Amino acid sequence: MEIFDVIIIGAGQAGLATSFYLKQHKIIHVVLEQDSIASSWEKQRWDSFKMNTPNWMNLLPGREIHSQKRHHFMTKDEFVDYLKTYVLQFDLPVLEKHKVVAVEKVSENFIVTIDEEGMQHNILTKTIVVASGIMNKILFPNLSDSIPEHILQVHAANYKNPMELPEGNVLIIGGGQSGCQLAQELTLGNRKVYLAGSKVARAPRRYRGKDIMEWMDQLGTMDISTIELADNPNLDATQPQVSGVGLLGHTISYQSLHRMGVTILGGLKGVDHENLYFEDNCKEHIRYADETSDAIKKNVDQYLKKSPEIAVSNTDEDPSDVPDHAYRSASDLKIINFNDCGITTLLWATGFGYDFSYLNRSLLDKIGKPKHIEGKMMIEGLYCIGFPWLRKKKSGLVYGVNEDAKIIVENILHQLQNLG
Repeated sequence: MEIFDVIIIGAGQAGLATSFYLKQHKIIHVVLEQDSIASSWEKQRWDSFKMNTPNWMNLLPGREIHSQKRHHFMTKDEFVDYLKTYVLQFDLPVLEKHKVVAVEKVSENFIVTIDEEGMQHNILTKTIVVASGIMNKILFPNLSDSIPEHILQVHAANYKNPMELPEGNVLIIGGGQSGCQLAQELTLGNRKVYLAGSKVARAPRRYRGKDIMEWMDQLGTMDISTIELADNPNLDATQPQVSGVGLLGHTISYQSLHRMGVTILGGLKGVDHENLYFEDNCKEHIRYADETSDAIKKNVDQYLKKSPEIAVSNTDEDPSDVPDHAYRSASDLKIINFNDCGITTLLWATGFGYDFSYLNRSLLDKIGKPKHIEGKMMIEGLYCIGFPWLRKKKSGLVYGVNEDAKIIVENILHQLQNLG
């Protein structure tokens, strides 16, 4: 039986970046993908989806981008094509339709059980890199069980475009990036939209002449470490409300959605066969989003005061970023009747789950995620990559996998040298 030096589980950006560095070092390895290359990006994003980070943040190792497109935003299809082309360009050893169903450590090697179109077989490897992600499983909240049968329920991962939904109004649950962007798309598609928000930060798309992500990188925000997070759990916030739609993206906020006609509600707390019930926290969500945007801009201004040599432009007027101190965007509705409001579709934008059932339960924490310290798991030779806060704040973004993959491969090289 052939023994690989390394098996990578998952052919998304994290797995491919790791494969690139392994190949640079001539390490015998293979990337096992249960579906197809970039399948999550291809199948779990809506048709008009664009990356929320500019192109310069989405480069994998060994690739460059034309300076004129550096600050633009890729579409979903462009990024999928980017990953598939990456595999071809560097001749990475990816095997599609190879689902890992079990991993077992035996002596100095791992036995990896693979399901290949219904047929199972085993292969051996000295090391494993888990790169299957933590957003690979569609989950519906428990409240979904109480929604009347005549209401169509769609997870954001399965939504493609407004034309696929039945006629009628739409309720979106979730105020993060996906929820806000889908609310905007559906409203522009002449749908009446209700948005049950949540406590999510937001940011201006551009400030003082630069994309906000460029400022966050320059300020060192993206390099905040997991050690710093342990000392300050407040750093563990979701990615802010923002959109990559448009040549240079644009700011999105509860108030900008309200002006378009979206009804902004508090969080969903209950449902029966006729009504939906909402928390009285809509104003709190708006205030929090506004405050986080102001805090980000203040951090930039303070940085610029200490670095007067940095050339910046004046901030363009951005109506979507103006705080809603009077809470004009907040609806007073606490109860909504399905029929009276004409709601025919409930769109869940509440995030994803994950499936690491192929790993021994002892390797997972109490919520089922791999236990690790900066990518090193609890068994020698077992690593993980592509998770938020793996090593730094940027670890969960495409932008972070380059650095993480390089360090993990260095660790693997050291381990293989010790094994002789």
